[in-house]
Amino acid sequence: MTELEADYLLLLVCYQCKSIEEIPYVKSGKYLGDGKYDQSDNPFLPMVVEPHEKQGHLGRLVDIPTVAWVGRPDIRKATIERIKEQMLAGGSAGLAVFGDFYNVKDNYSADAMSCFSLHNRPQGQCADYKSDRKVLEPSTKQERKEAGLAKSKVKIYLCDFCPVKMYNQKKAFKERGLYE
Repeated sequence: MTELEADYLLLLVCYQCKSIEEIPYVKSGKYLGDGKYDQSDNPFLPMVVEPHEKQGHLGRLVDIPTVAWVGRPDIRKATIERIKEQMLAGGSAGLAVFGDFYNVKDNYSADAMSCFSLHNRPQGQCADYKSDRKVLEPSTKQERKEAGLAKSKVKIYLCDFCPVKMYNQKKAFKERGLYE
């Protein structure tokens, strides 16, 4: 049994006039994987996009499975709501939905730079890189225990916010042949 390729529909979401317009999806461009094709040669794009461009409008093209847009009114309604919420209303809240995420990340970055300076700004490997002393542990042990959850296996190090990490990533990529 062969797997059927998904059929898509393009949506032009205009940020200025807040419109959402349907555009037929063509499969004549370069194959991008997952049943998707490059749409730069789509003959239907100019007739929909150009009127917006002439007015100086900006927008975004989004592809969506046709069956979800046409065949499922509930999914279509939810998609329109999400587009309005994330694209037309100024964007997604991103990681800010988790509270003070950006301030915490800035604190870790500042702490990592202090550590980097303390170790005389190493050009290569740092003697303390990802040592047990640099593990950042959440203060949620008790809450996890009460919820019946096991101890978290995710290990985040202060070193993950340090410039030395770039040295180690480059070294690892070279070993895999991803760097010249």
